[in-house]
Amino acid sequence: MRGWAAGAAAVGLVFAACARQPATPPFTGEPYLLVWAGDADRQSSDFLAVLDADPRSPSYGKVLRTVPVRSRGNEPQSLNDELRPDRRVFASGILTNRTFVFDVRQPLAATLVHVDEPDRTRALGAPGAVVSLPNGDVAVACADPVRYHNDAREVLAAAGGLLELSADGQPVREASASDPSARAFIVAPHGAAVSRSLDRILTTSTGHGYAATARGERVPGITAQVWRTNPLALEKTVVLEAGPRGEENLAPVTPRWFHRQPIAYVDAEGGGLYASDSLGTPTPLMRLVFDFGPGAFAGGAAVTPDDRFYVVALGGRNRVASFDVTDPWSPKLASAVRFDQDPANEGQARVGGPHHLAMSADGSRIAVSDYTVDVPGWVRDGDHRVYLVRLDTATGRLRIDEAFRDELTGEVGVDFNRTHWPHGDTGPARPAGLLFAAAEAPPAKKR
Repeated sequence: MRGWAAGAAAVGLVFAACARQPATPPFTGEPYLLVWAGDADRQSSDFLAVLDADPRSPSYGKVLRTVPVRSRGNEPQSLNDELRPDRRVFASGILTNRTFVFDVRQPLAATLVHVDEPDRTRALGAPGAVVSLPNGDVAVACADPVRYHNDAREVLAAAGGLLELSADGQPVREASASDPSARAFIVAPHGAAVSRSLDRILTTSTGHGYAATARGERVPGITAQVWRTNPLALEKTVVLEAGPRGEENLAPVTPRWFHRQPIAYVDAEGGGLYASDSLGTPTPLMRLVFDFGPGAFAGGAAVTPDDRFYVVALGGRNRVASFDVTDPWSPKLASAVRFDQDPANEGQARVGGPHHLAMSADGSRIAVSDYTVDVPGWVRDGDHRVYLVRLDTATGRLRIDEAFRDELTGEVGVDFNRTHWPHGDTGPARPAGLLFAAAEAPPAKKR
């Protein structure tokens, strides 16, 4: 196991290399970036923003469209983890338990088509990650039961679970994460990822305390769970063992499957990176393979389509880093970029705070938003910017795309602290979930 501290010298060399800007490769990817954003003072509607992500465009970085959801204070979190064939986008609101469904077949004409508004019979709340299932439905990871208060008696006894919604956003079923064999552990799904080849979902119990009714601080978990996709059902709870520091396993956040092999990674706010190749077996285990170090605060992550590189946001260090995972059991730091300074002016400090992250379909671009969450038990802010980062898919080298600039200030990164939006002068917003998108192809002409 190689720790972050052990790679400090390598990081310095990486930063020096990043100063030499390579030529921008030809663009063949998704021309839009969707951003799920919350009104900063919660006085106006939350909204989905459509940004120009085509580097060939004269309006590269411009906010082209916004779709308000006609409700506020939802505390936007995640968008579905990939662009669906039906171009439906599902967006979770962690404080209101709502899930919003958008039609983005034509992103410049994107519309809100449905809101899953839970009724009094709903058992699960605090929705986080949203993943598409092989049958076309989605599963929403819900950390807390509805009306969860974070009382001591609830922490181990009140499990979260998965909510299944149909392709049009209608509730199908709720599946509890409660596991009799894990009664001594917190089970509170927040992150999620699907492996179609294994017919499995992997969720992470980041912690209890996201619900609007929660009191006191969030209580972190140390478990991950394996589920079958159809029918949606819990199979096994896996405990992440701590490493030498004793806290590497605290608050596992983002699970990610490799694309070409049955291996999964889970990162944790405590600094650990865990791997497993046994999640499709009756006795799954996860092993600590890297330590980002104390205070790293790992968040969003992605694996390139060829399984060569793993990219992760390290909010506590104000960095996004890439790792060579050719050997998944021995990740090696490849590159890192900073978010606590202006990319175009290294002497000018910025707040930073990278957390949410999305990768383009070809693996060459990473979208990053500087904001985490604001719930009663836990607040972690950022500077409310959205960046595009280039990834060299041959070397793993990262660089912030300095051409992706705010249309109003001209600064690198799109600033969501602005007065005017296409839907009105509603003021600053906080960007969260991200997704690259392309318009639906026109139907083939009949001969």
